[in-house]
Amino acid sequence: MGEQSTSGEEAAGHPKTWELVYSGTWGKRYGELLRRRNEVETKPYLDVFNSFASLYSSLEQYRGKIKKLDYENVKRQEDIRSIMNDPGKKLTDGDKSFLSLQQDNIQLQRQNDNYQKEFQRMSMKIREIHRRDLQLIEYQEKCNRLEQENGTLLDELTTLQLMYKKVEEENKRMKAENQHMAEKILQQKKEEVDVINLHNETMKKIKEHQMFFELENARREDNISPEQSLSMFVTTAEQIQSTLMSRNRASSRCRLYSGPSIVPSRVSLKVDCHSSEIYSLAFSYQGTMFATGGADKSIKLWKSSNLPNVENFSTLSGCNAGVMSIDIDERDQFVVAGSNDAAVRMWQITGGQLRATFMGHDNKIYTTKFYNHSQRVVSGSHDRTLRLWDVRSSKNVRTIFARSSCHDLAVLSEQGTNIVSGHFDKRLRFWDERQDTSSHEMLLDGRITSVDLSGCGKFLACSCKDASAIKFIDLKVNQAIATFTADGLKMGEHTRCSFSPDGQYIAVGSTDGSIFVWNTRTLKREEVPKQHSSAVPVVKWHPMGQAFVSLEKSKKFFVWTDLDV
Repeated sequence: MGEQSTSGEEAAGHPKTWELVYSGTWGKRYGELLRRRNEVETKPYLDVFNSFASLYSSLEQYRGKIKKLDYENVKRQEDIRSIMNDPGKKLTDGDKSFLSLQQDNIQLQRQNDNYQKEFQRMSMKIREIHRRDLQLIEYQEKCNRLEQENGTLLDELTTLQLMYKKVEEENKRMKAENQHMAEKILQQKKEEVDVINLHNETMKKIKEHQMFFELENARREDNISPEQSLSMFVTTAEQIQSTLMSRNRASSRCRLYSGPSIVPSRVSLKVDCHSSEIYSLAFSYQGTMFATGGADKSIKLWKSSNLPNVENFSTLSGCNAGVMSIDIDERDQFVVAGSNDAAVRMWQITGGQLRATFMGHDNKIYTTKFYNHSQRVVSGSHDRTLRLWDVRSSKNVRTIFARSSCHDLAVLSEQGTNIVSGHFDKRLRFWDERQDTSSHEMLLDGRITSVDLSGCGKFLACSCKDASAIKFIDLKVNQAIATFTADGLKMGEHTRCSFSPDGQYIAVGSTDGSIFVWNTRTLKREEVPKQHSSAVPVVKWHPMGQAFVSLEKSKKFFVWTDLDV
């Protein structure tokens, strides 16, 4: 009975023990929460605990009775055996009582079995309650940990929001400053152009006055009347204007050359022309001069009317980065160039004044060309756009999104409505400037570094870097009719190929200093001796067809001709 009482107190006192543990382990807040939870969870089982204690007490009582009955049963069995051995002996009242008790014992054993089963069921419920208590503790720990993490994340979020607000304010400020600086730069460029225009008008008036005074002096010497002097002045001006008009009517595809082109076999002149690497070269339409540009941010103009002799007669400045492309207008009056500072600039050849700056590209400019009788300029950039510029207003009249970096382009019609561009994604794209999408595309064997149009306007030459080959394309069918390649030919990022004036030959330079020339009629290679010691990015034919000029990346150009000095 003492064991029974102790077990019952332990079973009944179990919730209080856990309350003390919770109160000692956690704070007041969580202790109160656990006590409430404990009351809710244990209340349905209080009757179970009390029933269990009562059953356990009854079980002990019955165990004592069973022992006593077992003893009496043993004694009675001995008596029964003695009676069985002596059949004549009659059953006494005690024997009858023993048989009755034996039946009661069987019933008690059955009840005991039932109580044992009930005891096991209650034990399982108690273990389940313990397990739930442990889960509750674990969930409380997770809840505390998540609350701490949530607090940390809230602090980090607040800090990031403050940082984002500061960055956004700084971004707005920088955008406003950039816009202000861009407006200021455009205003300064406009003022520079106005100053240059004023200077040109002043020089023009000075020349007119000089001519007037010369005519006046001649009139006095020859005794000519003022009316005759004025007539002579007007006639002279008309003659000058007529000469300029006749030059303006010259088409880009009607450059004069004497007879068929020839492939020169020797270098007649080597010139150290720039202080750094050279990237670009362009001849004038009549071949009387050519221009070179490179990483030293300058453009140099050279007289070439008396080949092989050349003479540097002007140096143009104003670029803020290396000059990647050059073109000269059909009147030999202006030079346009694109540079790595994302700007296109135009200079007047006479006097060397900067006449216009075209701003709009976002990255370095690889190619620039005059078109529409030199009234417009088209440029291609690494920013994946082609931009069309009006020369008079210096405005961007159209932007074409080409979807890939443009390395070179050619104008197929003098009006500029048809333009072909070569791109980094190995595609040749044909454009109508009046439309936003290309009218046709051709996929070549490699990244296109240059595009050149033949003098007749019927064929196109494209240099492909990855394949180190030149594609010879017939524009009538828009298909490559030949591929020119050779052992040892390796093209660089800025390799430029070119047709001879009559379209009979195509020339290109290699990174090992060699020059390769192919005959477009026989499709055979022409032999050219190796003279360069470093990479040759550009080879350009002279418009007369009797010579070409090759650029060496290490600051030099070579004049190739078989003509005698």
